[in-house]
Amino acid sequence: MASPNRQYESMLTAARERLSRHAPESIARRAGVTWDGGRLTLPSLGQTVTVTVPDFAVSPELDMWHALTLLHYLDLADGTPLLGKMMAFAQYPDGMVRGGGFDRRAELVIRRQLGLLPPEDLRRRCLALGAELLPSNADLCARFPFLPRYPLWLRLWFGDEEFPASGRLFLDESAAHYLTVEDAVLQGTLLYNFALADCLIIFFYRTILDDTAESLGTG
Repeated sequence: MASPNRQYESMLTAARERLSRHAPESIARRAGVTWDGGRLTLPSLGQTVTVTVPDFAVSPELDMWHALTLLHYLDLADGTPLLGKMMAFAQYPDGMVRGGGFDRRAELVIRRQLGLLPPEDLRRRCLALGAELLPSNADLCARFPFLPRYPLWLRLWFGDEEFPASGRLFLDESAAHYLTVEDAVLQGTLLYNFALADCLIIFFYRTILDDTAESLGTG
């Protein structure tokens, strides 16, 4: 199997080649981003990100998988409005295996790590990632603006002496109009990774890279 960096470079090159076939004005309209004649500008997890055209370089420097999924979003976005209805990753079209696997692993992360953080600490981490804390029957419901038309919701119940922490990460039902299920799993992984300050990177990335290599035919 190719090394992770070689896989990434191959996917990055392919993403930039696909984007070069689109007019930037069309990209901006379909993805809900700003075009100023030389750059596409968009918010992502509390940051303002720019993508220069025609080289499609991302600034500021992001986690490499974050940057890659951002370029995939610009390529795949079709302008479909958000539906405002949550769905699990397993409900993605063709997402039963990869999406369902992510749902199960994410529930473990919430039970064993995320849900054990002090509530105020977790709320602070969510806000630092640009999240909006919403009223809910859950102990915490946070809506993360990962990309302009690609929000993620975290619904979590903190544990106590009787019950362990529980919860899930959700997507909008329009998600497949903007990213593949492989990209969705990457975004969910990145969100947990950022919220937990890198302690999940090894736990998730091996499966993600294997799935990506399989989908590209490089495994």
